[in-house]
Amino acid sequence: MTPTDERALTRKQFVKTAVGAAVAGSALAGAARAATYRTAATARAAKGKVVIGAFVDGGLVPFKDKIIPLFQRETGIKVEFLQDDYSTFFEKAFQDGVTKAGQFDVYVMDDPWIPQYASAPVLQNLSKLGFQPDSDYMKPFLDLGWWPPKQGPRLPQFKSATPQLYALPFVGDMQSLTYRKDAFGHAPKTWAELVTVARAKMKPPQTYGYVFRGVKGNSIVASWFPVFRSQGGKIFDNNWKVIWNNAAGKRATEFFVHTLKSIAPPGVVEYDSDQEGAAILGGKALSIVQYSGNAIKSDDPKQSKEVGKLDFGTVPRGPGGSIAQIGIFISGISVSAPNQANAVAFQKWFVTRKAQIALARAGSLPVKRSAFLDPVATKHNRLQKAILAQLNAGAEARPRTPDWAKVEDILGTELNKALGAGTVGGHLDSAASQVTAFLKKNGYYK
Repeated sequence: MTPTDERALTRKQFVKTAVGAAVAGSALAGAARAATYRTAATARAAKGKVVIGAFVDGGLVPFKDKIIPLFQRETGIKVEFLQDDYSTFFEKAFQDGVTKAGQFDVYVMDDPWIPQYASAPVLQNLSKLGFQPDSDYMKPFLDLGWWPPKQGPRLPQFKSATPQLYALPFVGDMQSLTYRKDAFGHAPKTWAELVTVARAKMKPPQTYGYVFRGVKGNSIVASWFPVFRSQGGKIFDNNWKVIWNNAAGKRATEFFVHTLKSIAPPGVVEYDSDQEGAAILGGKALSIVQYSGNAIKSDDPKQSKEVGKLDFGTVPRGPGGSIAQIGIFISGISVSAPNQANAVAFQKWFVTRKAQIALARAGSLPVKRSAFLDPVATKHNRLQKAILAQLNAGAEARPRTPDWAKVEDILGTELNKALGAGTVGGHLDSAASQVTAFLKKNGYYK
């Protein structure tokens, strides 16, 4: 499936805060609003259906092709599955909720949207609708549906609020290690082992030891994240103080921009997902930490020249453990759902053991442990074992703030500069200063 972190967030006037977004959304032009209500009236007139909105992404193809027909057969409820490009759907769905237009029953979202969507709110409180998550959920996935978050820093206005469930994990996308078996023999257990073996086995200019995305913004931050966290770095403390530039953070980042760069292909500073994917699937790189969208292509002879040579494992350990970035698809019910009963029925059906196993067997990564353990699904998608192992080893989402896109842009720009220079220098300090000023301006600090 397509790596979640590659879906660049374009929020335009919605980017500042959830409150600002709600104000912006309520200021829609009258003509556009009238058109929206006409669409909503049409949706309300129909019975026996559920309208699901989502962004276009390869990770949703198994759901569209296999799971929707299964749901319709078992329930008799018709599904209208409406998709748009990423940024367009982000804004369309948010405006739908703010204006209570009723275009959709269920939104399929990227998990970083939850802070804005739940705090506005444009999502219904699933706790109040009677949803009681069972212990079969993978906890790191389920945790992303609560607002405010149960752990980590909170927005000031939600500091004392009791977490409520607003969304359910939909598809379990996240990072893991892909490596060449003929070079490593087994998955490298530590970053030190990966670097040592990679240096010994790589043969420039044909083959390099490790590849990642270095282009500024979201791309480099996503590649830096598992290295940085596993090497002991942290992004914020529980009061939103930036701590990525403390001593541990600088050592971790130096390892990324200097040590890993030294075993990466020339020009990695400008690599994005296409380039890193081509490197690992084309035999130019021996290892990579990547999202499942590229990893799952490893066994496809139409997309990989290395079929049979690549295997999967957990992120190598460092002083901070083995930590991968989570970037799941997640779903919630609109506050203006015209077919609310059917939306509730769909949400409850989709996370049943039977539906989750069907999703896994269709080629997607599920969100429940029982589906990860299904032998039929595992046989056809051996990546599942690595993802389950990574969830058990360590997996974290991006910080839960509607302003992460802005923070990531600032940080990613400075990381790209550091990578170009091959040393941290003052770039982490510069990013910290800029982000601190931004957060202060937006009310994160007293």
